[in-house]
Amino acid sequence: MGNAALGNDAPALDTLLEKVYRDSGHDFREYKRGTVTRRLERRLHATGTKTCLDYMRFLNTHSEEYQKFADDLTIKTSGFFRSPYTFQQVAELVLPKLVSSKVNRGKRELKLWSAACARGEEPYSIAILLAEFLKHKQLDFDISIYATDISWQALNEAETGMYSLKEMEGVSTPILESYFTRHNEGYAVNSDMRQVVKFSYFDLTSTIGQPFVGLDCIFCCNVLIYLQEQLQERVLNMLYDSLATPGYLILGEAETPTNSLRQKLECLDTRARIYRKNGRSDDV
Repeated sequence: MGNAALGNDAPALDTLLEKVYRDSGHDFREYKRGTVTRRLERRLHATGTKTCLDYMRFLNTHSEEYQKFADDLTIKTSGFFRSPYTFQQVAELVLPKLVSSKVNRGKRELKLWSAACARGEEPYSIAILLAEFLKHKQLDFDISIYATDISWQALNEAETGMYSLKEMEGVSTPILESYFTRHNEGYAVNSDMRQVVKFSYFDLTSTIGQPFVGLDCIFCCNVLIYLQEQLQERVLNMLYDSLATPGYLILGEAETPTNSLRQKLECLDTRARIYRKNGRSDDV
């Protein structure tokens, strides 16, 4: 059955997504239908099923398939410093203001969140970016980088901090020498970088509220483009509520805040999608 057939059988697809939510807690009901049908095609092929009804029957006797379905719907494509311009602008526009604001208020805690961390490249890139910016002052700060994802497999791989030579292509030699150790056929993230990253499971589409509060900076890149507008609104409001004031939100280069949230954020860089939640003028 092709994608068109899946898309045309909307009631059956809705029933399948309700079943997945009810039985596993994975909520894809408000994902864009094109994304769901493309990923579902993979699972139908992998399980030898042809229709949504066939697949639901398969789920009844293969509970492990729920996580495989979730993993296929989770975009795990990433890379170290995947959007170089964005990381450059974070270093130039965000970190100087953020760190100086902390110092001026006598605070030494930095809390950041990689909200869809995949296999860990993004949060480790954030850790390296902070280390490069702070240099010898890094020990003056208590740094926590929270990294969450919906895929247990991706989280388990991320925690090892191991990456192949191919995955490290494009990472500069100075960065490799400073923050990685060559290991067999790849590289391992050094322990001092792994220690500041805390991996945990979290589904951005859940309704349980924000898992973290008072965050200085949130990276939520290339997630919203797969969600319907109503779900985008809910996720963005949760992220906004999780930020400290001032706090910074970084989205993917093809993503923008919804209209209601845009009125509450200051855009620092349109191309890099860097936004600031402002407080009183003396806080900034």
